[in-house]
Amino acid sequence: MILGRPVVERLRRRPSLVDAVLGLALGAAFLLVPLAVAARLRHKGGMDLDLTAVDIALTVVCALALTQVRRLPLVALVVTSVANLVAMIGGWQVNLAQFGVTLAMFGYALHEPRTRAVRAAAITSVLLGITSVLSAGLRTGEWGRIDVVLWLWTATAVALAIASRRATMVALTDRALRAEETREETARRRVAEDRVRIARELHDVIAHHVAVISVQSGVAEHLIDRDPAGAREALHHVRGSARSVLAELQSVLGVLRQDETALPTAPAPGLADLAGLVATARALGTPVRVEASGPTPTLSPAAGSAAYRLVQEALTNVQKHATGAPTTVRVETSGDHLLLTVTNVAPPRTSPARAADPPHEPIGSGLGLVGMRERVLAAGGTLEVGPTPDSGFRVAALLPLTVEDR
Repeated sequence: MILGRPVVERLRRRPSLVDAVLGLALGAAFLLVPLAVAARLRHKGGMDLDLTAVDIALTVVCALALTQVRRLPLVALVVTSVANLVAMIGGWQVNLAQFGVTLAMFGYALHEPRTRAVRAAAITSVLLGITSVLSAGLRTGEWGRIDVVLWLWTATAVALAIASRRATMVALTDRALRAEETREETARRRVAEDRVRIARELHDVIAHHVAVISVQSGVAEHLIDRDPAGAREALHHVRGSARSVLAELQSVLGVLRQDETALPTAPAPGLADLAGLVATARALGTPVRVEASGPTPTLSPAAGSAAYRLVQEALTNVQKHATGAPTTVRVETSGDHLLLTVTNVAPPRTSPARAADPPHEPIGSGLGLVGMRERVLAAGGTLEVGPTPDSGFRVAALLPLTVEDR
């Protein structure tokens, strides 16, 4: 069995070779078996098998036609059908014609469309059936052998069933492959979304405090000789920001290490937590004014988190790029939406932090604005950012209110 596997695999990869072997084997069988039977009958002195040269020729022609049943199925069917017609008209029966046309019909129906196969079977069966009846009636006055029609339709039905099953298997395989590709693409997209989300969270957690550390360390360096008390205060802010960033970073990493079922249920910061951001910015030397029209509106968790992170990022950018610039945070309702704006003017040139800055402008990655826009869009809002006519900067977000506040 092990030795036969390479042969089977080779034949499976070369179907034309299988057809050639099958056709030649059938031809040899329909030649050698009748010859052997005829010789035995003659040896015993019985009746002869009546094997003629025409039978041999018809067998050879049908065998050669069957070798092309896969490559040229219509040619094989036509040749074997003509051979069968000749055999019926002449009364030659010891040949491959009847069995050959059945195999040719099977091969044609297996490889051609269903309608074409049924049409070919109908035409062939009508021609062979009428020829069989007429030729037998002219010779003997009896009905001919019309069993060839039954064999033709049986072969056609079996071939169509096999072809249908193959098509079904191919369709199922293709569907399974597409489903697998879809699952892989979905998994890749989820991984990419998780990476973006993690990057956004890390940026929101770290960027604000690192910006404070950078600005306040510059202030401390600038004031350390002429104003030690101011330098100590700046270093105090640096130390506090470093502790905060370590604590928040540990919290984020702890969440990433936990399973979904173990995620903490602490609420995310929202619009009600803006006072802490404003107090921190004021303590770091940025004069911030808050303007609110009416009570604090209620937002969805996503919108509230987006509002908090937007103000945090905007104030961080003020501390990095416009240290000491007067800044206004405005919270107002506009129809079914909350309008949140953070606007700063040009920074004063005499601020200690600006004097401590290097001559070139601070370089930003731009990820803060990207993450800000992603959060606002995810909450169903819109975002506008850009410079103001007085050399300042404005960040404005329009976020949807919850049903209670509409």
